[in-house]
Order: sequence, then C-alpha cells, then structure tokens
Amino acid sequence: MATFEDAETEETMACITMKMYHPQNIEKQVFRAIPFLCKQKHKTEKSPTFGRNINTCSYALWDEHASRVQFLLQAFKHLDSSDISFEIKNMSRKTKLWVGNVELNYLNKMELPSKCMIRFGDFQFLVEQEPGDSVEYFEIYFELAPTSLLQEVLIAPSLQPIPEHGPENPAPN
Repeated sequence: MATFEDAETEETMACITMKMYHPQNIEKQVFRAIPFLCKQKHKTEKSPTFGRNINTCSYALWDEHASRVQFLLQAFKHLDSSDISFEIKNMSRKTKLWVGNVELNYLNKMELPSKCMIRFGDFQFLVEQEPGDSVEYFEIYFELAPTSLLQEVLIAPSLQPIPEHGPENPAPN
C-alpha cells in the first residue's frame, strides 16, 4: 500500500494561449489548419513550427506571404527555476518577425515574454503564457480573433491614480 509520502507530485503543464488574427482570414481561410478552442499537447523536446509548409510545420498558415517555416517555439528551463519557459526563433530568411517591439531576423531568437504580440506580414498573434513545471509536456491553445489585436495591446489602462476628489490641479475657470 502506497503512503502519502510515496505519492507522486502533481506536475502542471505550461500553456501558451495564442489569439490569432489575419485581415483576410474570412476570404482565404488562412487558419484553416489550426485546431481552435482545444489544447494541443506537445513534448518539450520537440519544437512546434509555424509556416506555410503543410508537410513540415506543426501548424500551417495558408498564406503565400508566410515563409515555408516562419518561426518555432522551443521549451527550456532557467537554471534557477522549476517552471518551463519558451524561446521564439525566426526561421524565415525573407520576413522579419516582431516580438513586441523587438525585430528578429533570420535565426535570431529570444525568450518569449509572458504576454506579447508576435507579428509578421499581416499576421498578428497575441501570446500569453501560463506557467507550468512539467518537463515532459506543454500545451498550446488557439483562439481566433475577429478584429485586429493591435488595439488590445495599444489600449492599456491608465497607470495614473485618480484621486477620489477629482484631479489635483483642476483647470482654471
């Protein structure tokens, strides 16, 4: 009989949520190969790829402006952390990849921020990460955005506190 001390520790899987937008998705069905609204489980040692090549990419983007392999996501662990983190790497020789305000050229990579916008061509991906400590698997969850995601990123709430009694320096009469 197993005791409480012998029970395995429950691991949580990191999850990347990608909200996707392309202005011509309705006409071209750019995201027709993306499994929306269900979590896709990936082994941490395999890097999911995004691009137009349906034979080699994990997630195909049906647009002639996407590269055969546009970018990949790679799981890793920091030395001082039990949580899984991710790097994004631009695999396109012709198209620059924007991660937030950072421009990645061919083979450039960077750590994926916990929330960021990925852009190339007309594609927009709003990416958010949920931490997890499983070293075996992580998940990706896809959502389709009906409108441009740039407004979600650009419209940020004001960080200035507003006093209860109105502005401190009211305009003169």
